[in-house]
Amino acid sequence: MPRAVEEESMAEAAPADERERLLRALDHGAAAACDLARWMNAHPEPSLQERETQARYIRYLDEHGFAVETGTAGLATAFVAKWGAPDAPVCAALLAEMDALPEIGHACGHSLSGPASLLAAAGLAAVVPSDALRLQVVGCPAEETGIGKRRLAAAGVFEGCDAVLVAHASDMRRAHRLFLGNRKFEFVFHGRAAHAAAYPEEGTNALDAVIATFVAVGLLRQQLADGVRLHGIVSEGGSAPNVIPERASARFWVRALDRAVLDDAASRLVQCAQGAAAATGTRLEVQEDESSSPPLRPNQALADLYRRQLDRLGLEETADAPGARIGSSDITHVSYVAPTIHPNFPIGRDLQLHTRAFAEAAGTPAGEAGMLEAARALALTVLALTREPEARRAVADAAA
Repeated sequence: MPRAVEEESMAEAAPADERERLLRALDHGAAAACDLARWMNAHPEPSLQERETQARYIRYLDEHGFAVETGTAGLATAFVAKWGAPDAPVCAALLAEMDALPEIGHACGHSLSGPASLLAAAGLAAVVPSDALRLQVVGCPAEETGIGKRRLAAAGVFEGCDAVLVAHASDMRRAHRLFLGNRKFEFVFHGRAAHAAAYPEEGTNALDAVIATFVAVGLLRQQLADGVRLHGIVSEGGSAPNVIPERASARFWVRALDRAVLDDAASRLVQCAQGAAAATGTRLEVQEDESSSPPLRPNQALADLYRRQLDRLGLEETADAPGARIGSSDITHVSYVAPTIHPNFPIGRDLQLHTRAFAEAAGTPAGEAGMLEAARALALTVLALTREPEARRAVADAAA
């Protein structure tokens, strides 16, 4: 074989050898990651109270050579764990979510997605030279309340990252997944109290304004664009039937995949409340929650790179469109700073997020198998990004 051909053949073989070493490192670390997932499932901690989860994550990463900084973005349970040379040509971030849901525990599967990211990071640190990759694991609290990644992104944590990745448990396997933007409002109406029987004409009924808002929203839905989701609850409605309520409030969330459509629907929602206030003679206070989030900015090239790793692992995607059965997440804030994906890995069949059945599935052998699948696919994706300049260019171009 001519020398040039031999050298080319060796260059092509090296990544395959590196992939095999990476997969062996992940297999070697699987037991510890499963132990961590089991502990989390048995000890769920709600948003901003993930103290012991944070401590266990940090201990795990410290043992694998990561330097950890805590209290990131003013969040006590957030952290950034760094590995690799500061001037390495590639920077990737793996997100480690931590929080559980009140009462029903890890019904969103963060007990699997967090350990999957940690295991992927540990495998990469064991195999990839430190001058080739700068890796950071970002401890992300408060996903369920929608504020963690928003504050982390605003603090500049993801600036300069070539890719940001995290995988989410599901009953689906898909490389490309979208998220709806979600604008969250509370409408507080202020009226005047009066005795409902003796002096009703002296009162201004704030609850009437809430009811009028719901009527207006019900009529609005017919004119909204396809895919818009608009839902609300009465959050305050008075204290006694014989007192005309001087204060009443409602909370509404409006969601859409397109940012312009979302903003238009949000504006029309606010107009419904304004009209209700005018009709009832009440004063309206509009509050938009910090946890509002934009739609995901997709990066098809990065999703395709993840898909190729699923193919390498012999895993076939389920027939679910990127926009099928989706909600909202604070990861969308990150997607406007750096190329971001949030693929799904399966832990069972016919499961629904935020249910007790999902939390139970997360603690099964099928849940652990899904977590290990995610760790392998995430790690292989970061390795491919590190070793394939064309892949990096495609991801960067998709984000431009």
